Amino acid sequence: MKARTLRLAGGVGVALLGACRPAPVASMGSASADASGADDSLRPNAAPLVAPARCRPEQTSFAIEDGGAVDDLAIGDAIPHGDGEAVAVVRRTAAGRVAGVALVPGDGGTSRVVDLAPTLGDAPPPRLVSRVKDLVAAEYAVTQPGVRGGGTRELRLYSIAADAVVTPFGSIKEERDDSLAFDLAWGEKRSVVVWDEVAGASRGVVRIAGFSDEQRVGSGRDVSPQDSDADSPRVVPYGNGFMVLWIARSADPSGAAADASDLEAIGEARAHGWLEMIAVDDQGVPRGPARRLTPPGGHVTAFDLLPLGPGPKAVLLAVARDDGEVVDGSGGALLRVRVAGDVVEPPVAFVTDGLGRGAPALVEGVGVSQPPSLVWIAAHEHLRLLPLDLDGAPGAAPSAELALDDARPLMWLAAGRILVATPSDPSGQLRTFACAR
Repeated sequence: MKARTLRLAGGVGVALLGACRPAPVASMGSASADASGADDSLRPNAAPLVAPARCRPEQTSFAIEDGGAVDDLAIGDAIPHGDGEAVAVVRRTAAGRVAGVALVPGDGGTSRVVDLAPTLGDAPPPRLVSRVKDLVAAEYAVTQPGVRGGGTRELRLYSIAADAVVTPFGSIKEERDDSLAFDLAWGEKRSVVVWDEVAGASRGVVRIAGFSDEQRVGSGRDVSPQDSDADSPRVVPYGNGFMVLWIARSADPSGAAADASDLEAIGEARAHGWLEMIAVDDQGVPRGPARRLTPPGGHVTAFDLLPLGPGPKAVLLAVARDDGEVVDGSGGALLRVRVAGDVVEPPVAFVTDGLGRGAPALVEGVGVSQPPSLVWIAAHEHLRLLPLDLDGAPGAAPSAELALDDARPLMWLAAGRILVATPSDPSGQLRTFACAR
């Protein structure tokens, strides 16, 4: 069985290239070709000026009971749900390491955690989607507590009703490997879940399965090409279907690594990595072939994505980290790609003041009129927050947010407030900050 390194999209990633060249702001352009050109086509997107901090902590905080094991608390993504927000968590309880959902009231009241079930020891927090009548969560369940090994594992789905009643309603058996990457999305009437698993000794495959209120989750089908070594899938609603993205990999023929820092993992040779994408209908059936979004000679290690705008005219924004020439686990470039209908625009490089460890993350705006932001860890491990416009281009200079260095922005709220994960804060592992846009 192929051993594959766990890589988190939109979470903590890896590292390095060096600061990009200062340059004027580049326009989005209107090219429709797939991103298959050389690296010199990646134009810098903004001057790397750093603004003073925009965000300051507020008094509002929300506590998550961690069972006295703060190091076991993991906080995932947040989504709007009902009159508040739902935040994916993993915490330590009497039952062990348990996946759950923190429900945060919009009026600033007391939060509560709805536990799902014990989860695997190294599994990430659940993925969440908000439907009309309920909240759907997916997590890696422990099917036989205390028993390790085996050839498969179970990705289990739950419905969480308005009264917080949890009902399991389906599961997916997948081949066991080193990757625990998966994602979940909800369209107008149907949901899909995507995951990666091994497909022989030399490649990974991305699979998809659909479900609805009336139809239970199916067995799934492959969506990545047979000649693609694919992992780290993400999925978002797009038009009247969904868009699935993943990282494709191939061996780097440039030769042996100069030192251990050039390895993807101990004993694993460095590989080329690039983004691929496929459009599927609301049943998860591909609508055409997969397309490249970034050059195949790159070294993409992590990415995040977000639909911009509502309905069939939505634009898909993806930001990928390309590590270039690895030296010591820091540095790198952030590449922006936009997809509008059938048009894939060439990747454009954001200019930064250097990158530290970690992956970029897109923080969604409130409603359709407030643009998102891009956050990343810069050199010297300080967080940067870059306001974007409604097209996904820089709207101002990135700010140095020292108060957020040990935190992770989750989602924008109303009136310039942002919900932030602060897992090491004993007074509140979720907190709001007030930010000037």
